[in-house]
Formats: sequence, C-alpha cells, structure tokens
Amino acid sequence: MLKQISSLIVASALAFSAQAFDKTQVNLQKDFWGTWSVYNAKTQCTESYKFTQPSSVVYTAKQKKMNGEFAVIRTQDPKQLDVFAMNVTTDNKKAGCGGQVVDYSNAQIRLGLKWISAKTAELCTDLEAKQCLGLYLIKQK
Repeated sequence: MLKQISSLIVASALAFSAQAFDKTQVNLQKDFWGTWSVYNAKTQCTESYKFTQPSSVVYTAKQKKMNGEFAVIRTQDPKQLDVFAMNVTTDNKKAGCGGQVVDYSNAQIRLGLKWISAKTAELCTDLEAKQCLGLYLIKQK
C-alpha cells in the first residue's frame, strides 16, 4: 500500500512538472530549426519534420512526403499553448502513417504545442491543452 501511494506521489509530481514547464524557455528563433520526429505507438510509425529557415518544412512518413511553410506562433497568455501552423504546398499523394492515401495539398494544419521541455512538445488540437493527442514532437538534431 505504501509503495502504491509513493508511486502515485511520484507520478503526480512528474505530471505537475510537465505542466509547469515555462514555454518561454524555448527560444523559437534559435532552437526550433532542425529535425523533429513524432512516433505513433498505435500505428508503429515515425513522422519526421525538417524545419529550415526562413520558414520551410519537409514532412516524411513511410511513403508520404509533403513540403510547405510553417510558423510557430507564441501566445502571450502563459496558460495558452503556442501554435504550430503548417501550410502544405505539395504532397506526393502516397500513404503515410495512417495507411491511407490522403492529399493534403493546400491544407492548413494547426496544432497546439504543450511544451514538456525545450526539446519535447505534446501535440494538442486546442489551445488550452484539454484535447491533447498523446503524440510528442521530439527534437532529433
């Protein structure tokens, strides 16, 4: 019983520390460039995002490859998430992690970034972190 309680306390502390990360510790002008990945355990698939200046992104996953422009928009409200915005310009129209062919040409993708650390952010569909996906954008290099 004591072991379960102490495990619960440790888990709660870790969850709280993840919530308490100050997003301003991430210097978007300096630290965001490079390669990031998202691993989806459900589909056992890795998505890769390569961000280059001034605002280009190349996305790859399985056979899928997309190019576009992106921005990370910092919200002033510390309770709201930063926004990852991607405008897809080209899509090779092949299957990605979902296994189905979907054409994202000219799509506008918007996701909230719930920063866990300077190199890890959980992806969310809202700005209040109430609808997060359990998928993490992780800096590789």
